[in-house]
Formats: sequence, C-alpha cells, structure tokens
Amino acid sequence: MDKNTTSSFMKGVALLCLFVLPAVAITILRNDGIPSYPDEIQFRLSARGDDQIESVELEFGTDALACGQSINRAIPEDFTPGTSVESEWIWNLRRTGPMPPGTMVWWRWILRDSRGDEVETPVQSLEFTDTLYPWKLLETESLRVYWYIGEEDFARKLADAGEGALEDLWQLTGVQLDEKVRIYVYANPEEMQSATLFAPDWSGGMAFPDFNTVLTSIDPSQLEWGRRVVSHELAHVVIGRYTFSCIETVPIWLDEGIAMKTEGEQREYYAVLLQEAIEEDTLQSVRELGEIFSNDLERASLAYAQSYSLVSFIFDQYGQEKLLSLLDAFRDGTPEDQALEEVYGLDRDGLEAAWRESIGAAPMKATPATGAKPTHTPYPTFAPITGPEFTQSETPTVETMALVEPSPIMTPTQVPTDLQASRPSNTTLVLIAGGAGVVVMMIAAWVLIRRRRRL
Repeated sequence: MDKNTTSSFMKGVALLCLFVLPAVAITILRNDGIPSYPDEIQFRLSARGDDQIESVELEFGTDALACGQSINRAIPEDFTPGTSVESEWIWNLRRTGPMPPGTMVWWRWILRDSRGDEVETPVQSLEFTDTLYPWKLLETESLRVYWYIGEEDFARKLADAGEGALEDLWQLTGVQLDEKVRIYVYANPEEMQSATLFAPDWSGGMAFPDFNTVLTSIDPSQLEWGRRVVSHELAHVVIGRYTFSCIETVPIWLDEGIAMKTEGEQREYYAVLLQEAIEEDTLQSVRELGEIFSNDLERASLAYAQSYSLVSFIFDQYGQEKLLSLLDAFRDGTPEDQALEEVYGLDRDGLEAAWRESIGAAPMKATPATGAKPTHTPYPTFAPITGPEFTQSETPTVETMALVEPSPIMTPTQVPTDLQASRPSNTTLVLIAGGAGVVVMMIAAWVLIRRRRRL
C-alpha cells in the first residue's frame, strides 16, 4: 500500500469514527407484569447499563375504548439511579377503577441514561382475569360465554337468549354488534361482587361497554331471570360501544329504556308501578331521568318503568330510523336537547309533554330548573327486580342489572397501532442507539475512500 493510499485509508477511518455513534447497551434482566385480580397489577423491572441509568418510566394501557391515542404513564417512586437498577410500579385498581375479567393489559418501559440516550423495551401484554374459578367457554357467532357451574346446556340457553336479544336490539335501533362480547357468568351474587371492586351487595349484573364485557350472577335454577339479565346487559354493551363519545353520553332514560325493551315484554311489576304514578301524578321528569337514578328503591324502580315507556313511545311514534338517528347524534357529541330537536323537533320538555299525553298522565306542573339533579346513587344505574315473581320473603330481595363503568380518574387506552406485538417476559435486550445512522455513515466513508483512490 503506497503512502497516498495509506493516508486516504486513515482519513476514511478517522471520518468513520467521527460519524459512528457510540452504542447504548442496556440489558433487561427482568420485565414482568404480575396480576392480582381484581385489585392490582404489579410491574417489575431490573436492568443493567454500560452508563448510569438516570430514570425509568412506565407506559401502559388496555384494550378498552378510549379517547384519542393518549397513553397512561407512571414514574416509580422507589427508583434509584445506577448502572444496575431495580424498580416496580403497582397499578392500584381500587384507586383508578375496576376492570372486568378478560381485559388485555399492555406495557413498556422507557429508560434514560446519563448521556441523555433513551431506549424502550418491547411491548408486553397480559390477560387480567379472574383465575379463582375453573371457567368453561362456549363460543357462538356473537358471544363468548364463560361459566363454571352447570352443564353446557345451561350456557347454551343463555347464549341463545343473548343472540336473540341482539337481533331484537337491531330491530329496535338498527345497531349491530361490532365484535364478540365476553359474558362471565358467576354462580351467585356474592362471588360476582367479590370479583368487581366497589360493586353494591345487591348487584346481580354489570355491563362494561368500554371493555366489551358483561358480568352476571346466574344460578342454573334461575334460567328465566338469567335470560333477561343477559339480554339487558348486552344491550348496554352494544349501545354503549356504538354511541361512545368523549363529549356527551346517552341519557340514562334512553340507555336503560332500550336495555329493558331488549329483555322482552315489560314485567307486570313495572307496569303497575307506572300506572300508580300516573294516577297519583308522581312521575319523574325527563330531565331527572337523564341523570343518575335515585338510590331510593321505589323511585329507581319507577325510573326504569318510565324509561321503558319513553323508549316505547318514541319507537312506536317515530320508528327505528329516527331512534338510530338519535343514537348517532349522541355518538357525535350532540347535547340532549339539541339531539332531540334535530331528530324529533322536541326538546326534553316537549318530549315529556307528548309522552305524558300519550299515556294519559297530567301535564308537567313546572319546568325543572336546568341542572337540577335527583338524589344520586354511587353507581351509575341499577334496575331493581322486585315483585311477587322475584320475591322469596316478605322483604323483597333486590337483584340488579347494573351499568357500572370504570372510574374516569384514569382512562384506559388502546394499544397504539405500532405496539401490537406481545413479547415474552424475562428477555435480555441489548438496545443499540444510532444503528441506522452507523450503517449510513460507514457507506459514506467507504465511498469517500474509493473516490480518493480514483483521483
């Protein structure tokens, strides 16, 4: 090699050294997600770096419907910088709100070192589910039914009722299912309630529309009631997903009225309760029914009876197409009065006046003040089932079909489109920063050397 060639080669090497970025090597020793249903998920990380790791941050979310592409982030309080680090962060669902069984949870860690370089672990995922019971699965065209007490015929009859309810819901509203719904059937209310944080001790069914999941408690001997509760909660899930909006929500009377009509014919108890309220002029206003129902049993029962009657009225009077248009308006974030006026030419007071006239009730005494609210129950809604056919003692027992949604404190998010792949835990990861840049610069240096050699 002559002197000029040697000089060109050395310059090329020097140029390459200037452009090649130093490697950022971080070995992930542990990256676990440890679920403890229904209370918490513990995320654990340990890593080793060539340089001091200054900070770690956890990004995580679920497969639930969410507004936009926001991602939940958490910074562990126990983190201590070093070349070897260990950290953990616990997702406490008693603070952020419950998730139903079957929820898929994803997470990844972001690590930053003393040179300011940042690396990310691959996305991992786990199923957050109730492992206390030996679940069996029956899958149909639209449903996945999980149960552990009773024969397959029991689950099949519940699934058939659900499939029939979905057809009835389509006939009523024109809304169809977007994906299969998970239905978890517990053997009794106590076992279901223990699996759902903060569930009242009278709840017998819960819908999680954002998670596409229904929870219920049905003993095989309660099959007829089970058919109703499955139909009711499925309607909540389908309508809730169809009308999902980050701006407005469907008024309670519409959501519950559709769910009750999906059950089938109105039960005599509610019909009698409505007629008594008409005769005694004790009906609640449509404005009240747009809020959370009262925690008083009798007033809550009347609210459900009125909701059934209201939805029956607008469907019989205006038909399915208009009802679908109303749901579309709420999905678009339209306020209640504006949505009603756009579709029916009536605001809430106008709707109430027309409905009262149709059922033979007295006109409203006065328009309630805007923003007036009834006594609230801590949970969004509940449908008490009482009356002779459901009572086993002199004091009515209350089994409910409740719509309970996760707390808005922390909105779970969908997995971003670039984070779909699941990874096994306990992997060793070496992340090299600037890899693509290195290749480009090596090629550029080689080209420069070749050009100089041809001169």
